[in-house]
Amino acid sequence: MNPFSSILKSYMIYLCALAALGLASGCGLVDAVDKEFNPQLAKKDSAMSDAKAASAYYNDFFVTVTKKQALRKGTSNILALDSLPKDGTGNVNWTAAVVGGYINPRATIEDTDKEDRVFDMNVFIEAKVPLMANVLFPHSIHTYWLSCKNCHPDIFLPEAGSNPITMAEIFKGEWCGRCHGKVAFTFWPRGNCTRCHSVLKGKSLEKENFR
Repeated sequence: MNPFSSILKSYMIYLCALAALGLASGCGLVDAVDKEFNPQLAKKDSAMSDAKAASAYYNDFFVTVTKKQALRKGTSNILALDSLPKDGTGNVNWTAAVVGGYINPRATIEDTDKEDRVFDMNVFIEAKVPLMANVLFPHSIHTYWLSCKNCHPDIFLPEAGSNPITMAEIFKGEWCGRCHGKVAFTFWPRGNCTRCHSVLKGKSLEKENFR
């Protein structure tokens, strides 16, 4: 075989290999190769997987607290509200009503209007007091009722560690206090505290500083 034929044969094998990789990309082979030679890509996928696992873990706390509901008869002058779960003050626990399937309100009046998708991400916030349970903020139930623009960026900067929240300021109507204590559930009695402070010390996936 002359040198030219040998070079041509090698080139054809190379082209066939490239074609095979191209066809296999739909099966994830190319992705696997990319991740093997691109650690940053693999690390990013791992981080996304870890984030989903963490959100699912914290969602268990959210569901547990939501299930602590009570149906109280004759708690209001509005008969329709008597069949809905209540909080410690006797007012309707709207979060439990949604999660429990008691209500399923439409996002808009018009059927043709596109509904915003619920953003499912749980945020862990460490309580800066020893023995006080940590806070779990569920985006899901908030974006069920509200647009992201209601809170971001005017009230909360959408960046971890950028919001120095304190309970003293919340009580004054800042941060979460923009809604809670006004149109959303109040801070008292203690049963309402645990609706936010639901993750016990030492039960988070984070390195806690105040234990």
